[in-house]
Amino acid sequence: MSCIQIKGGRPFRGEVLIQGSKNAALPIMAACVLVPGVTVLQNCPDISDVDCMCQILRCVGVEIRRQEDVLFLDASCITSHCLPEEYVTRMRSSVILTGAMLGRCREISLYYPGGCVIGDRPIDLHLRALEKLGACFAANGRSLTATAPALTGSRIRLPFPSVGATENVILAAVAAKGTTYVDGCATEPEIVALCEFLKGAGAKIGGIGSGSLVIEGTKRLSESCYRVEPDRIVAGTYLLGTLAAGGDVFLRGAPQSQMESVLEVSRRMGAELVLQKEGIRVVRTGELAGVGSIRTGVYPGFPTDLQSPMLVALCRATGESRLTETIFNGRLAVAAELNRMGAGIRVEGSDAYLSGPRQLTGCSVTARELRGGAALVLAGACARGMTKIENRQFIDRGYEDIVRDLQSLGVDIGDKTGF
Repeated sequence: MSCIQIKGGRPFRGEVLIQGSKNAALPIMAACVLVPGVTVLQNCPDISDVDCMCQILRCVGVEIRRQEDVLFLDASCITSHCLPEEYVTRMRSSVILTGAMLGRCREISLYYPGGCVIGDRPIDLHLRALEKLGACFAANGRSLTATAPALTGSRIRLPFPSVGATENVILAAVAAKGTTYVDGCATEPEIVALCEFLKGAGAKIGGIGSGSLVIEGTKRLSESCYRVEPDRIVAGTYLLGTLAAGGDVFLRGAPQSQMESVLEVSRRMGAELVLQKEGIRVVRTGELAGVGSIRTGVYPGFPTDLQSPMLVALCRATGESRLTETIFNGRLAVAAELNRMGAGIRVEGSDAYLSGPRQLTGCSVTARELRGGAALVLAGACARGMTKIENRQFIDRGYEDIVRDLQSLGVDIGDKTGF
C-alpha cells in the first residue's frame, strides 16, 4: 500500500485550483444510465471513486472515455443489469445506481455497497422509498435483487434527509409514470446538481433546492453536456489546513455560496477571508481561536465530511472547543490517530473535546477512511518532524492529488518513493 510522507512546520502559501466535486459527479454518472445516448461531463475529477464508477458502468454496457477532465459516457446500449461485486463492495456510492437501473432496465442485481468505515450507514431508507414507486426487493446473503415492472409516481416522505436516498428516488421517479411528490429531501448542492443535470437532459423537476420535490416522469431523456461544480469539501479541507498551519492561500474556484457554515466558523477562529468571483483568499497569521461548540449537520449545517479536518484546526487553536458529530457515529475514530501525534482529543460518545493550542509531533499514522486520511495529512503538515500516512488509497478516493496540491502551497510532502 502506498503512503505519504511530510516534513511539517511550513505555513501554507500560494494558490490551488479546486477540482470537480466527487459528491456531484458520482450521482450524475449514475444518471447517465437513464440517457440512451452520449452524455458529456466536464470538470469531472480524476479520482479513484470516479474510476470505480466507470468500471461499474462499463460492466453494464456504458462506453466511457476520458479526455483530460472530460468524460464521455455512451449509454445507448445497456447490456446487463448485474453490477460487479469487485467494484460495488469497494464504493458505497454504487448504491445510487439502484434507482437509475430500475428506471432504465426495470431490474438490478447488486451486492451490498462498501466504502469508508465511518459508522452505521444502512440503506433501508433507499429501499423503502423505491418500494413506494413500485420496486420489489429480495435479499440473498450479501446480494440484493430488485425488479420494477412498472414504476409509478407516488407520494414519499423521507424520515431523514438522506442524500443517497434522495438521489435514488429522483433517479427512479424521473423514469416513472406520473408525478412523484417527495418531502423531507436532502438539499445538499450535489442534489441540486443532479436535478439540474437531469433538467438539462429533459426531465421535469420542481422545487429544486428545497426539501420538497415534484418530479414528472419523462419517457426519454436527451443527450447533454454538463459541467461538474467545484468540490466544496476539497476547498474546505485546504481552507482548514491553512487555518491549522497558518499562511496565505488562494482557493481558485472554491464554491463560496456552498461553504457558508465553514466560512462562518473560520472567521470566528480568526481567519481573514476575502471572497472574490474567482475564489476565496484565506489568510491566517495571528493566533487561532477556539470556537466553543460546533455541531455537524445536514446542509446548510457544518458538513460531516469536514469534521475530521476541523479537529486538526481546533487542536491548534487557543482555548476550549467541542465538536459534536450528528451524522455518522464512527467518524470520530480518527481522533485516536491524531492523538498519537499529540492532539489531545477526548472523545465521549458523539462529542470530541479539545484544549489547545497543541504542538503536534510527526510519527507513523494510518488512514482508515477518506476524510480522516485527509485530516492526517493536514496534521502532518502542522507537526514537528516527519509524518508518514499509510493507506493513501483512501485519500485518493476523493482528492485528485493531495500531494501535488499541498506541494503547490509550499508543503514539504511526497509519496514514499520521493523521500
